[in-house]
Amino acid sequence: MLNRIAERRPTVVIIDDLQLADVASLDVLAYLIAGFRGQRLVVIATCRTEERPEGHPLHSWLADMRRMPLFSEVRLEPLDLEAAAHQIQGLLGRPPDIELVSEVLTRSDGNPYLIELMVRGLSGAEHSLPATVPAALRDALLAAWHSMSEQARLVTRILAVGGRPTSSAVLTEVATGHGPETTASLSEAQDRGVVHTDGDSWWFRHPLLAEVLYDGLPPGQAAALHADYLRVLEARPGEATAADLAVHNEKAGNIDATYRWSLIAADQAAQLRAPAEEAIQLRRACALWETVSPAIRGGRNERISLLRRTSSICRRAGLPEVAVTLLTEALSLVNKEQEPLLASDLLIKWADARWQVDTPGEADLDDFLEAITLTEEYPDSVERAVAFAELAETETMYGMPDAGVHAEESVRVARRSGSAQALGRALSASAAVSDRSAPVAALADAELAERLGRSCGDLDTATGAAIWRFDALRALGRRTEAADVTVAAYQDSVTGGAGTWAYFLAFQASDLLIDLGRWEECRALLRSALAARCTGIPGAGVRLSASLLAVRSGRTEEARQHFDRALELVSEDFNPLRPPMTRTGIELMIAEGRAAEALAWARPRLSVPDLPEPDDDEVLPAYVRVAAEAVLNGGEHNPAEMVDKVLDDWPWEPFTVSLDGADAQAMYRSLLAAELARYRNSADQPERWREAVETAGAAGSRWYQAMAQWRCAEAGLASGWTPWSARELLRQAYRGAVELGAKPIQVAIEALARRSRIDLQEPVPVVPAADDPVLAGLTGREREVLAFLVAGRSNGEIAKELFISDKTVSVHVSNILRKTGTTSRVAAAALAERRLPDH
Repeated sequence: MLNRIAERRPTVVIIDDLQLADVASLDVLAYLIAGFRGQRLVVIATCRTEERPEGHPLHSWLADMRRMPLFSEVRLEPLDLEAAAHQIQGLLGRPPDIELVSEVLTRSDGNPYLIELMVRGLSGAEHSLPATVPAALRDALLAAWHSMSEQARLVTRILAVGGRPTSSAVLTEVATGHGPETTASLSEAQDRGVVHTDGDSWWFRHPLLAEVLYDGLPPGQAAALHADYLRVLEARPGEATAADLAVHNEKAGNIDATYRWSLIAADQAAQLRAPAEEAIQLRRACALWETVSPAIRGGRNERISLLRRTSSICRRAGLPEVAVTLLTEALSLVNKEQEPLLASDLLIKWADARWQVDTPGEADLDDFLEAITLTEEYPDSVERAVAFAELAETETMYGMPDAGVHAEESVRVARRSGSAQALGRALSASAAVSDRSAPVAALADAELAERLGRSCGDLDTATGAAIWRFDALRALGRRTEAADVTVAAYQDSVTGGAGTWAYFLAFQASDLLIDLGRWEECRALLRSALAARCTGIPGAGVRLSASLLAVRSGRTEEARQHFDRALELVSEDFNPLRPPMTRTGIELMIAEGRAAEALAWARPRLSVPDLPEPDDDEVLPAYVRVAAEAVLNGGEHNPAEMVDKVLDDWPWEPFTVSLDGADAQAMYRSLLAAELARYRNSADQPERWREAVETAGAAGSRWYQAMAQWRCAEAGLASGWTPWSARELLRQAYRGAVELGAKPIQVAIEALARRSRIDLQEPVPVVPAADDPVLAGLTGREREVLAFLVAGRSNGEIAKELFISDKTVSVHVSNILRKTGTTSRVAAAALAERRLPDH
């Protein structure tokens, strides 16, 4: 029957869940496959790796089928982050937030079916999954479990209480006294696809099932099983980590033991450079303090020490709000008059954590000044050096004049203190103060500070120094080096457990990689940073870079998600991120067709009178661009109000303060001039855009160069250029946009080319088939010329591309016509297209 159907039309037969087929059905399918000849028939069958115990007929059937000549297998691996994002987008009808995708992928192990159930009912705007497992997902996870015997179900519940892959020996001892026989029960669970083994340990095929089973246990039964695990694991020191023992003791109600094992687990996490895990363990210890026996926990000094350590790791783990609470308690235990240095240290940490939480629009220096006052009687102390350093960095971020004086004092005190760690912290502050005004000195300070920080194990100082080194390299115009060393510093900091501020390095590097046209590299960098779900200022910065890359790539909805998330993570008036936030917001709103709204939204964010930033200059071309868009769309008509007044009131001559070096400054100046010419509809638009093309090329900014080339061709054609005059410029712009993946510019160039009847086709190498005597008879240079003929190029254009004279091109064309037996360049091009292997 299938053969008859296939004779009438191409046919595809799909068979799902082949592991459920009986022997007779498998025999029929084998008969069909064995009879494959020339039928227009494809059979696609799927089968799961689970639910196939030893002796299942599918094993021998597959072994036989693999000998068939037309049989092939494709093993589907778990989805990765990108594939999971595509699936969730298809299910929800909108691009999902990367934080949601990351959590879904972690909890589903990349299983597409579980992903589908996990996101069912979500809108796609969520940043995380609901706290409870959805009913449909719970039912799906429990379906095979319910089909097992009562003993097998009990053994898997016991395994779930273990919380991690567990050896057969441990599981058997824990189960003793609860009734089930573990070996047979585990084999049954494995046959049902519920658990799997690596030969030694057992765990759930879908780890989510462990959560579901544990949540279904009565509290008393869970506590008893945790106690049994403790009994077994304490007798087997190598079978459990300190973190496991802390959890089992907590669930069993052993407070003192929980506290002790939590501290041991925190020490182990610190050795592994895992700040998030260390923070979990230390926060548990802090929460238990009041109920722990005094002989175990110690007194006031031990309490302060625990709070200090926990607050420091919470700041590193991206939990500044937790750090503020812990440090508030620590400060309440300290007498500032009797312990001024300790109070100064805690106050500095508290002020820094609170600043990260609030991201204030204005500087609040009172706490820093108080910390310095507390150290006056200790002029050579580490605490005084750090307090001056923190004050100087904060003043720098808010453009305050005394930052340099305080940074110099920090360095002097640090040198007198003899502490390499304090000196590293002070030099980092010095680099922050002078990264733009004296970038050579700032670079030297930052590099030394990073080395000192790493030598002392102070990753926070090393990371901060890398941040200021980036700014110094930019100011020196060493943009490629700035991107490369900052990517390397980011990777080193993440590997070393530096914590959340390592992701600020990812923000810095990604912003520059976008400008340099290294978009694929930037995507990989952002993917790793976004997957870490970093929050606060670094998280907002990463989101802004992701939004900018998405909008320039034509993924507007995704760009809006990232931008809105950035606004959730940081105050909108937080000055250090205001310039990139304003620039990204303008480009996003232009892409959304909201130019007039963007103009009004951006105006108060261009510059803050009391807190001007040199980076503000970079926003000006985007602002004039959106003004031009608004005018062209008929939305605004008052130049003095929209643009001229902004420029007249600017706090300095734009692009006179060094940001990215002379080449980048020249590019931004020419871009501003070109956008102003477009906004005013000046007659010199082609000349202004031509200058922008040249300066963008010199600066290595591929996106701006492609945009300027497009605008130059557009302005030239509008002013009377012939299509021939604009086509090379437009082709260069198109080539750059395609290579970058800048879809909006690419689409705009294609539209302009259609209107102007300009062919954008690029030459494709002419590689003849081995048995083609006609094209094979051409020389290598003649095939190069023929490729340009296929692309519709003139002799002059070919000469320019190949760096030869027009006359030489003419000779090559004549030779091509003679050897191919054609009478015109059009006929030769048509012949080549017909005879190429792909045709």
